[in-house]
Amino acid sequence: MDATVSGIRVEAVEYSQEPGAVRTQFDQEKTPASMAVIATLADLIGTDPVELDPLYSTIDSDELDAFVHVRNGTNGDTHVTFTHEGHAITVHSYGVISITPEHELTAEKHDRGAGR
Repeated sequence: MDATVSGIRVEAVEYSQEPGAVRTQFDQEKTPASMAVIATLADLIGTDPVELDPLYSTIDSDELDAFVHVRNGTNGDTHVTFTHEGHAITVHSYGVISITPEHELTAEKHDRGAGR
């Protein structure tokens, strides 16, 4: 099922039951990872992509695009995680993006640490 997220075609968008969390799959041959990240984040936040801080202020967009470009996961998953606009963003080498509000991850780490 194709969908459009902030003007970018993606293969699937899955909103988590957690508020502000989303998982997107995109076609690496047609869409650079950096564009998919910004489009997904803008859609999640409910803003225009040009209103966001430039992605290059957090991560090298060209390296991110090269890292993800046309890998199919047969050699195992590699991924990169970074924080942008208050959200933890994980981009997998096979074209999947997971975005979670940064405060959700902080609370999760705190809860895990408290159970020790």
